[in-house]
Amino acid sequence: MAESRSTGVAMWYRDLGAGDADPLLLLHAFPLNGKMFEPQMEALSATRRVIAPDLPGFGRSPRTPAQPDVGYYAGCVRSLLDRLEIPRVVLGGVSMGGYVAFECVRAFPERISGLVLANTRPDADTEEAREGRKEMALRVAQEGIGVLVDLQMERLLSPQTRAENEELVGRVRSIILENTPDGAVAALGAMRERPDSTATLGEINVPTLVVGGGEDTISSPEVMGQMAAGIPDARHVTLPNVGHLSNLEDSRGFNEALTEFLEGARTPAAAG
Repeated sequence: MAESRSTGVAMWYRDLGAGDADPLLLLHAFPLNGKMFEPQMEALSATRRVIAPDLPGFGRSPRTPAQPDVGYYAGCVRSLLDRLEIPRVVLGGVSMGGYVAFECVRAFPERISGLVLANTRPDADTEEAREGRKEMALRVAQEGIGVLVDLQMERLLSPQTRAENEELVGRVRSIILENTPDGAVAALGAMRERPDSTATLGEINVPTLVVGGGEDTISSPEVMGQMAAGIPDARHVTLPNVGHLSNLEDSRGFNEALTEFLEGARTPAAAG
């Protein structure tokens, strides 16, 4: 498996594979970390460089000293690209990673040659959702990171996955427990205050894959379909019997969709 390294900008990352095409950089969901992309790194790294950082406060990355916003996380992504001397990447994000990806599209579109939006949504939180994040942050601060296993598992995984894939349930649990309470609380604040990205959809001018789960109750197929319809020429794939962590619940289907997309959007890496 890939080696994790410090970037000097409060992030660790996994880095595996090589190739002539632009690298694939994947941003993880809440409350997981870059380890959630091991199935994609193993499947795709034979022909393409794949990078999966831990956002600040998750995995092996330290928590930021102040309350970050999604713009801060996007700045960490840009700093990582600069440090690795990577001109452009195909950028992918699952759930929270998608929120950060939208900010990256606004902040440095010239560094993005393709986009993968998985199990995410462009709109800002409703007032009800904002209150829910505040309550969740309070419980994490009081009870520790383990409370997210109880609060989130039914939202992250489909009923079929929870009933039939005990190994995956255990893996998701272990990844959640690797993260820091402070990092989770900070991320909840950043997600709560994130801007509405609906207007950004029409400005996306790179090949885009929108992929989600048929049983996702957070980013439903309807939400994902509407998002895809707002992005010029986006491809939309729905994986059946899959919840919010589609890349883990149906890694084969997800990898097939991703491979087909990358082959169609194949872009040689720029010299630099």
